[in-house]
Amino acid sequence: MSAPDLQGKVDLMAKLFRGRLPVRFEKMNEALAACQAGAADPQAGLTELHRLLHSLAGAAGTFGLDGLGQQAKEIEHQVAALLANGQHSDADLARIGQALHTLQSKN
Repeated sequence: MSAPDLQGKVDLMAKLFRGRLPVRFEKMNEALAACQAGAADPQAGLTELHRLLHSLAGAAGTFGLDGLGQQAKEIEHQVAALLANGQHSDADLARIGQALHTLQSKN
């Protein structure tokens, strides 16, 4: 495969990745919502949110979206700290929610 063909494929994959960001953000918001309002297993929502953020952080760098990847990684670390603590407050979830909102609005 020639370099222009390869670059064309990479560009297409990057375009598809960017196009699917709204779906990724929606899933993150759903995972966060699962932690709120008396969910049966709020840790499951945090675990899913952590997984989604980790995936986004890694994939973003692949497609040259280093800022997005870094932001996702910072939120991922905040969620990991809540998971390690084994508990969280409404204020903790509000901070994560605000960070997700900022992430989405910038991307």
